[in-house]
Amino acid sequence: MAMASDTLSISKGLRAAGFNEQQADALATHIAVLPSNLVTKQDLAIEVSRLEHRIDQLDHKVDQIEPRLLLKLGAGMAAGFGLVLTAISIGVGAILSQLG
Repeated sequence: MAMASDTLSISKGLRAAGFNEQQADALATHIAVLPSNLVTKQDLAIEVSRLEHRIDQLDHKVDQIEPRLLLKLGAGMAAGFGLVLTAISIGVGAILSQLG
């Protein structure tokens, strides 16, 4: 396949495919100035693979953090429940002292 900057080869190939000379030359000129940083399917596949690897790493970190988070959440709920019981106990004690 011709390099994008080889306008003569591109133009000849386009003429062989049925383009007239003016169309072939115009299209070859446009192809020649295409940016060199176009992304290929292979580029995308490499990037997708890299991102999948990164996602796997993040999933692993979440798996490591999750048990600690659940432990802290459970401890917080237990402390909150204890405070509610203490408040109820104080309230009941105050009511009983008023009655008795």
